[in-house]
Amino acid sequence: MNYDRYFSRGQKVYLINISQTRDESVYESLSATVISSNDSSIALKAPYRLFSGDAAPLEAGMQFKLSTESFGVGVQLRAELVATPAAEILELQPIGQMEIYQRRQMPRVDVSLPFLHVLQKSSLSAFKREWRRVVTDLRQPTPPRLKLQETKVNISAGGIRFELTTPPTPLAIVVFDLQDGASPVCAVAELAWHKTRQEDGIEVCGHRFLEILKEDQARLASFVDKLGGGSGRIRDNWDLQDKMMSDQGGEHKK
Repeated sequence: MNYDRYFSRGQKVYLINISQTRDESVYESLSATVISSNDSSIALKAPYRLFSGDAAPLEAGMQFKLSTESFGVGVQLRAELVATPAAEILELQPIGQMEIYQRRQMPRVDVSLPFLHVLQKSSLSAFKREWRRVVTDLRQPTPPRLKLQETKVNISAGGIRFELTTPPTPLAIVVFDLQDGASPVCAVAELAWHKTRQEDGIEVCGHRFLEILKEDQARLASFVDKLGGGSGRIRDNWDLQDKMMSDQGGEHKK
């Protein structure tokens, strides 16, 4: 298979954990850029450190769904992690055939919510550890009182846009209350884009959720629908699913 035709150098790729040993209650992903590809391997570089120190949480043998856009359509491929030779580098071996799908945007809505964000220059593994701690605490019988402030955001099941008075970092933890009677949503988010507003110097930042409970994804989709943002089913958006089409019998192979 000529993978470099679809996963060419410089192309952005989403990696979604589809390992059999994963926590299936969590949507877990990251993004990276192709630095090389051939018939038997794909090398990627993340825009942030994946881990710190000697202990890499990404183990050889883990499987990911690699998804990208090529020739105007979505392309996804199962791949197995071979090595992480550096804190930002992943080497993967493609497995099986590619699948073609139509990429869809999840509906979004502008809203004001109690909101908190934490910016720091830590590795993805450090953010994930902190995320698990916060999620666990928020679901205790007496959860901690977080200092959430009413904030204007633009939100969907896949990500969030908000404004900053300081420069953004590649990764952040966001917490926000949907005010639906359930615990606040907590997610690890990566910076997808940002621009400086010329009139006041405010940083307008779009983030994509990397680590979030699937039940919170579903709550977000329902929340946006109720506010008139439009109905968007997560099961129709392959960028938000931790499985291949072939896993459910609906194959669209290339």
